Amino acid sequence: MKTRVAMMYGGKSVEHEVSVISGIQALMNMDTESYEVTPVYLTKNNEMYIGEDIGKMEAYKDIPALLS
Repeated sequence: MKTRVAMMYGGKSVEHEVSVISGIQALMNMDTESYEVTPVYLTKNNEMYIGEDIGKMEAYKDIPALLS
């Protein structure tokens, strides 16, 4: 049985973009045999988003499209 974890990144920090990059890099290196990881993106207004493309680095080139 896998342990469920949420990888949360982004948020109100002045280093928002760095958090997104670091969070996705950590997500890509998680042990998927042991963990079921759900990526959670926090906007600069602290709104939370999950979804199919949230854990994909290239999706952050167009954040409005990602969130729609």
